[in-house]
Amino acid sequence: MADLVASRVSVPSTGIDFRLTLAPLAMLVGDPTIRLSETSMTRATVTPDGPGAITVEWSSDREEVSLTGHDAGGTWLLNRGPALVGVSDDASSFTPADPVVAALWARFRGDRVARTETLWHDIAWTIVQQRVHRRDAAAQWRRFIQGMGTPVTQVEGLMAPPDPQRVARIHHTELRRYGIDAQRAQALINVAIVANRLQRFVDGPLADARRPFMSIDGVGQWTFSCLSAFTWGDPDTVIMGDSGIPSLLASTLVREKRATDERMLEILEPYRPNRYRVLKLAFAARTRRSVP
Repeated sequence: MADLVASRVSVPSTGIDFRLTLAPLAMLVGDPTIRLSETSMTRATVTPDGPGAITVEWSSDREEVSLTGHDAGGTWLLNRGPALVGVSDDASSFTPADPVVAALWARFRGDRVARTETLWHDIAWTIVQQRVHRRDAAAQWRRFIQGMGTPVTQVEGLMAPPDPQRVARIHHTELRRYGIDAQRAQALINVAIVANRLQRFVDGPLADARRPFMSIDGVGQWTFSCLSAFTWGDPDTVIMGDSGIPSLLASTLVREKRATDERMLEILEPYRPNRYRVLKLAFAARTRRSVP
């Protein structure tokens, strides 16, 4: 029987803004799998060892971060904790010359790229967001987790996504009650069928994963690029096929109100191998502007 609390470790850090780094994981309002505050985050998820959760707590001076693993998957999550909180992300070579990007980097220098490695959680979460408004995706994801999710020991108020094998056995019409249409529901089932076999790709080069993932009906360029950013934590990923990201980036960096994917790639080209890092800076600038 797994320990209720697997272990607790402390990891030194150097000025990482943990809330900013982890905020993208909590982008869906009311997500029952995650709780994020100014000084902590707890995320319930599914691991190869079973359901689990990780709690991240940091001091106000951000010099140390404490990680606690819960339930059967707790040790697995702790082993990947430094990558999750951005400690493993080396941004030392990122020295933007453009004054706009340089100013953003000076403002948000503590931002890092989180790497979750929780493939099934991430791909299910991403598929639910396909082609719908984020508000609707949040409501559907919340109902999906509350309806099919798995409780995690000693993590009150949070649930992990259902085991992929459970989702693999259902018919797509069973997901209609959560507001998930037939196309996205079938994509969830398609991925669930192969999720455990695909997990091994997370430990290897991102390039090796593209073909097997893109061959799954329901996984396209947008979904795979989101996985590249979240699951692999690739600092050079560009999220393609999103209706809002190109214009957000262009308006922030070059004061252009509208942009296509092609224009976004042009703007980001000088920033290889840190293109996703620049995207994150644009996201951070937008978020902070919207705070009263």
